[in-house]
Amino acid sequence: MTIEGLWCPSCAAATERLLRDTPGVQEAQVSFLGSAAMLRWDPERISLAQIAEKVRRLGYRLAPPRSERTTRSRLDEQVRALGIRLTVAGFFGVWTMLFSLLLYLGVGQASGETTGWWLALASASFALPVLGIAGLPVFVAGWRTLRTGIPGMDTLVTLGVLAAAGLSIWQLGQGSHHVYTDTAVMLVVLLTLGRLLETLALRRAATTIDALHARMPERAERLTAEGAIETVPAETIAIGEHMRVPAGQRIPLDGVIEDGETRLDRSVMTGESRPATAHPGDKVLAGSVNLESAITIRVEATVGERSIDRIGERVIEAVRSRPGTQRIADRFARWIAPTAIGLATLSALAAWLLGLSPEESLLRATSVLVIACPCALSIAVPIAYVSLAGRAANEGILFRDAAALEQLADVDTLYLDKTGTLTQGRPAVTDVMVRGQLPGKRRTDAATVLQIAAAAENGVDHVIADALRRAAGDTPMPAMEARRHAAGVSASHPDWGQVLVGSPRLLRDHDVQIEPTPGDDLQVEVAINDQWVATIVFDDPLRDSATTTIRQLQQAGITCGLITGDRRVPAMRIATAVGLAPSDVRSDCLPDDKAKLVRATAGPVAFVGDGANDALALASADVGIAVANANSTAAMAADVVLGNDGVAGVSRAIDLARQGRRMMRQNLGFAVAYNGIGLTLAVAGAIQPVIAATAMAASSLTVILNAARFGRSLASPTGHSPPSHPDVAPITG
Repeated sequence: MTIEGLWCPSCAAATERLLRDTPGVQEAQVSFLGSAAMLRWDPERISLAQIAEKVRRLGYRLAPPRSERTTRSRLDEQVRALGIRLTVAGFFGVWTMLFSLLLYLGVGQASGETTGWWLALASASFALPVLGIAGLPVFVAGWRTLRTGIPGMDTLVTLGVLAAAGLSIWQLGQGSHHVYTDTAVMLVVLLTLGRLLETLALRRAATTIDALHARMPERAERLTAEGAIETVPAETIAIGEHMRVPAGQRIPLDGVIEDGETRLDRSVMTGESRPATAHPGDKVLAGSVNLESAITIRVEATVGERSIDRIGERVIEAVRSRPGTQRIADRFARWIAPTAIGLATLSALAAWLLGLSPEESLLRATSVLVIACPCALSIAVPIAYVSLAGRAANEGILFRDAAALEQLADVDTLYLDKTGTLTQGRPAVTDVMVRGQLPGKRRTDAATVLQIAAAAENGVDHVIADALRRAAGDTPMPAMEARRHAAGVSASHPDWGQVLVGSPRLLRDHDVQIEPTPGDDLQVEVAINDQWVATIVFDDPLRDSATTTIRQLQQAGITCGLITGDRRVPAMRIATAVGLAPSDVRSDCLPDDKAKLVRATAGPVAFVGDGANDALALASADVGIAVANANSTAAMAADVVLGNDGVAGVSRAIDLARQGRRMMRQNLGFAVAYNGIGLTLAVAGAIQPVIAATAMAASSLTVILNAARFGRSLASPTGHSPPSHPDVAPITG
């Protein structure tokens, strides 16, 4: 079901709490990202209409499910609305702060009480648009979450704002210039900024899903009962119907092959571009590319139910379940909000019992509420993140948010994908096995074979053709007009005649006698004039930095493992090369398998990958890391994106994260100390609201200065950023 009107994750949490506490509802889960609710209820105890009524009383509306394609547009609207509110708050808030600053500097006292009152009125007047436009959604959300018994940051900010604004109005009515509208404005601006940053992060998750779906064909060739072929939108094909997928096209729906034999590129699901043979009866997944010949498929999953669709849904839920900074703040607010209310009430009551005037009692309670608002606590982590993220960006490392930085510092287990992560992600020629002689030559050399094969593949856009051209170098060869076949190419050489380059099947189809070639490597056969000439062997080379990076991570106490969609033999070859034990290797893994292994690992875990098939594992890990040149889907699903040095940047990212964590802890220590001392003095009546607001501003300034100091200390003595090579940037604790 869709829930309309959710403003923030706290709203979603409050709605979920309400539904779970409703008699007859057996299970409830509410997603702010999708504005959706997953419900299971007992129809004999409660009806859907009754559930909808409870949601309506909370201020939202239960509606039929919407297409997931609307998620991104809804978040775009949310970002625009938050941007407008933040712009209004910033514009009018600056004027509020300016007039408040004049009052703090004593202009009102020096110029007379009347001048001070007009300055205070101006400050309050400019605060009204901030509170009415940017603050209204905060107040509504604060009230709703308070009603459900799980007050979040909205509730705490609402209490502080109402206390500061209410006291300011009362003071103006008494002819006094002691107003606290700057405090109210500051709280609204900070929370609105936090909401905008979080919504942008959620929008990125929705963009990840769009990137996955963008790889899927929108139309398919449906076979009618009469055997005719009609091209229709893929979403109109039902389970049990048949579709035809020509060679060279991507499969639009999951199903089972009923007719035809081919080879498939399943890299979108496994990450491996090595073709896999598919026969009648084999299950095929949407997103795979049919490489050789047309096949007929019986559909088993429609649009929205395909494996790739389920991956998208799980990416969304994985992002939602991460401990983002705003949710941390909300958990903090759940105990500080009732504490602040209780202390404020007790302070006012104690002051009244001690014989103080109602005005003085209210001032004392307001001081508690103002100083309890955790401004320094709310910016302690973000300001540290901003300082360190700027430094990291200069080194080609992008941290998506502060939570990613904090989680990466605690990681003790790190899994890596193989292809494109530890390896270069593209095949390269490793060997040429000569099988026969070239026409008119006594000796056939590997260089000539490569040049002939590359010339035959001229104009072909394929990873194998690219590898042959790189291996052949720049030596010119006579131009050959190539003809593409299902399993390779054929061309005519001016001196030697017909050239065949492709799989053993291609050579057999042209009556070339070849012998079975043992081994697990990717191989291409070459024949000239019906004679088998050579076998060219390919492999995916290891990245230069892979071995050094794994060794450094292990020395830092981080357990490393390999999770790949490739087969066991090539996976073990790479693992041995980088120093991983056989027990650290998991092969033949589909995207869901990778994610399950990540989730099953105890303790903070990171996953490093580069392909669309890694998106779910990247989102499921505590920290997902996308290496340089990663697929756009993987990059958007990751928390950390490396722009330089491939996998080598992993160790540097962890080093920076650990330094950033120390900065965050220092900032939190300063903030907690300020709030603790301030609350104690406010309860005792030792400080007035104006002093409370000043102390709150001072605590915020302290964490800002500390972050700036720490950010400068990350640079080397020469003023340049430390190099990102793992040999010179050891991981620190």
